[in-house]
Amino acid sequence: MNDFMICGALLYDGTGHPPYPADVAVTESRVAAVAPAGKLHRTGFREIRADGLSLSPGFIDAHGHSDVSILAAPEASGKISQGVTTEITGNCGLSAFPVLTDEVREHLDNLYAAYHVPITWSTLDDYAAELNRREPAINIASLCGHNTLRANISGYDGRTLAAAELNRMTELLEQALHQGAAGLSTGLLYTPGRFADTTELLHLMSVLKKFDRLYATHLRSEGDQLTEALEEAVFLAKNGSRKLQVSHLKTALPRNWDKLDRVLELIRNAQSCGIRLTADRYPYIRSQTSLSVILPPPYDAMDDISIRRTLCENPAEQQNTARELAKSGRDWDSILLTASNCMEYAHLSGKTIAEASKQLGMQPEDFCVDLMAKDAPGTMAAFAGMSENNLKRILAEEWVCCGTDESARPFDESIGRSHPRGFGSFPEFMKRVAAESGMSEAVRRVTSLPASVFSLKDRGIVREGAFADLVLFDEADFHANADFTEPHKPASGIRMVWVNGTLSCGCGLDRTGKRSGTFIRIC
Repeated sequence: MNDFMICGALLYDGTGHPPYPADVAVTESRVAAVAPAGKLHRTGFREIRADGLSLSPGFIDAHGHSDVSILAAPEASGKISQGVTTEITGNCGLSAFPVLTDEVREHLDNLYAAYHVPITWSTLDDYAAELNRREPAINIASLCGHNTLRANISGYDGRTLAAAELNRMTELLEQALHQGAAGLSTGLLYTPGRFADTTELLHLMSVLKKFDRLYATHLRSEGDQLTEALEEAVFLAKNGSRKLQVSHLKTALPRNWDKLDRVLELIRNAQSCGIRLTADRYPYIRSQTSLSVILPPPYDAMDDISIRRTLCENPAEQQNTARELAKSGRDWDSILLTASNCMEYAHLSGKTIAEASKQLGMQPEDFCVDLMAKDAPGTMAAFAGMSENNLKRILAEEWVCCGTDESARPFDESIGRSHPRGFGSFPEFMKRVAAESGMSEAVRRVTSLPASVFSLKDRGIVREGAFADLVLFDEADFHANADFTEPHKPASGIRMVWVNGTLSCGCGLDRTGKRSGTFIRIC
């Protein structure tokens, strides 16, 4: 029996209600009872004194990318050390399933090469079995990625799909939803999702409507065409389940910062028309994505594997691409190299492109093209271009969850280097929200709100019968320590984390626990 009672903690139950001193009893994987401190019968329960500490539901990462990293590093240190007990994966159109062709399998193997995890599964069922076999420290629920679906049908080519291909894609989505996917995600900035027109996406909306599942989208544009992209997403949601999650809501590049007023207006109008529109955001103003996004046409229409192959096999093309890139007027001081699988350049992680190229005695554009020729799939960069004031305004909205936009990592950098959001998003997000609206609201935003958005039954709340995903923390000491110099530095203030009623060993503070996460199927 795993029966224990957390006694005397200040309980934030996840609802947004004011906290109160409470005792919380746990039996096996569930909360057995909750009552004001001193009111529960304690016989038969191992007592854990928590005076002076705060207790809440486990935090839910509404936007993660741990699809394969969690298999390589199931301890998920970056997540659980900041209180995360559940993560939503399959975001931005990229999920670990289905994998039905050699081309898709090769693509994913290359994309996740740093993790040294062969892609051996095909369906969501297969993937879930592999995940559970590795005993992850946190729970995982997953969206089904449109880019992955499309690649199984037509590869990574930019063409309109035929009717039979659209029908096959809807069949694959139905299968994933039957097996427990939380909904559909799109990454309309990335290949091959960027080739999908609205008609193609409408076919998939009909499936979401049938299953009453969520549509989550990395918008087609987060900058110059931001409002048009949001209007497209709202239109799709109206024709689907009327449930829309906007991924990492932002206004990219200074020339677009003034669009936030119109964005918020569009969102409120959609909400007033019955669209359950929510969003996630990490509390940082540097984004992170593949460095290849800086490359000029035709590379903007190619996947990273094709980019690497094209540049690697053609030195003349490298020179031409570097010349075109030099004309772009890029601010190389604003782009930070965060990770690369290229051993020749891996030591430059944490430096700006300007700093790295100067150290090598190269022009920035030549360095970038050479790096893309050697490791386009594995090279990541952080880009400055977001507004601190807009971030503050977005985080003030009651419908905004916290999403790290990061994969689970160990404390070391053995499978790559994280953006600091991978270790610090939750304390930073909660600090900001609490300063404006109080800690009760901050806890709600990272617990019951995302649980409701993604239909996570009996999670995100502390009540009798709910899963015992719990975080015991020192509210006064809860803060982020990670930065771009030390991005894997754990947060302060987390004392104990329980996942499905079992003390976790992943927080780095108590090594007596176990990894007790599981794949969560949505039904």
